[in-house]
Amino acid sequence: MRTIRCNTLAALAACVGMAVIATAPGAHAETPPPLAPVGTPFAGETPDVDSAPLLKPTLPGTEPVGVCANGSTTMGISRVVEIDTSTGPEFGSQYHASETKFLEPGEVVLTFDDGPMRRYTIPILDALDEYCLKATFFSVGRMAIADPTTLQEVIRRGHTVGVHTWSHQKMSALGAAPMKREFELGLSAVAASAGVPIAPFFRFPYLAHGKSSLAYIRGRGVGIFGIHVDSRDFRTKSPGVVLRNVLAELNREKKGILLFHDIQPSTAGAISSLIAELKTRGYKFVHIVPKQPATTLPEFDAIAAKMLKAKTAAAANALATRAATWPVNDAATPAAADAPPPPAESARKPAPVRPASPATKPFDWANPSNDPWQLKSFGTQ
Repeated sequence: MRTIRCNTLAALAACVGMAVIATAPGAHAETPPPLAPVGTPFAGETPDVDSAPLLKPTLPGTEPVGVCANGSTTMGISRVVEIDTSTGPEFGSQYHASETKFLEPGEVVLTFDDGPMRRYTIPILDALDEYCLKATFFSVGRMAIADPTTLQEVIRRGHTVGVHTWSHQKMSALGAAPMKREFELGLSAVAASAGVPIAPFFRFPYLAHGKSSLAYIRGRGVGIFGIHVDSRDFRTKSPGVVLRNVLAELNREKKGILLFHDIQPSTAGAISSLIAELKTRGYKFVHIVPKQPATTLPEFDAIAAKMLKAKTAAAANALATRAATWPVNDAATPAAADAPPPPAESARKPAPVRPASPATKPFDWANPSNDPWQLKSFGTQ
């Protein structure tokens, strides 16, 4: 495979959309036939190349060709786009005039929020493998701590991992200090759980951003990803509804960053059929990768490491009668790993029974899908 580097606007305009076909050594590269129409014809439309310095469109070649589940040795992605996040670029229709554009008509990027959750993430990974595709997973920090093995499997299979905060709070409603903690602890937790550098890619929960949170994250050299097409998979258990939602929006948008959630059974059930249908309709799949890894802050790395250690110890203790937990709203100071042993049963006094406040309800690491945040429906994510 060859990599095409586009270092100037003129060069970018010339090579964006070009496809290099992998052949035996010595074979020449060919330009593929034009993209098949999807909905309204694309006549007269041109690639978005107004942000050339941030993007280096390439083709499969930054990653090795592998054998897919279907026996094919050709990567299903049409392009790999390397993104320089040093200036905090923004992607998606939520950012209007400031949006950095890189997709051609008929191109899509697959993205998944909220996981990992093994029962749904693994089937999604299997479907992506079947079609030799790569996607981007925006993980929630406490979900990553709860299931680092599945997160590491996402990475092992060659996908990009970004961050979706620590506990999925609406950051536009937070003050400066809790907003920083929600972002930084999420970043450190996902990085610690991954065990390898992750991408400096971020998506706001509910796509809700404020001026201060945008400015802070830009200043951290992190790319901010919105969406163009919403599967609305959290509103239905039906894979067919997810399929119809995406196709209807793509008929209007013609391209875009697609939003799914790898905690939703509807997406796990729909993704294989959806990919097949998109291929039939002539869509091309783009994989986004970072130019540089994310950088974390030591104070939050220490917290994440303590939480991951406590979770790992609890999982390894076959005699444990309950999962190690601590309040989500006190995530910056978890003391569970260092707490002294509880007094003997005979020395304990009965504690009054009080209903748990939603803000202080412990997160059950052993059963993350029972968390109230996972069980409720979102208006928009």
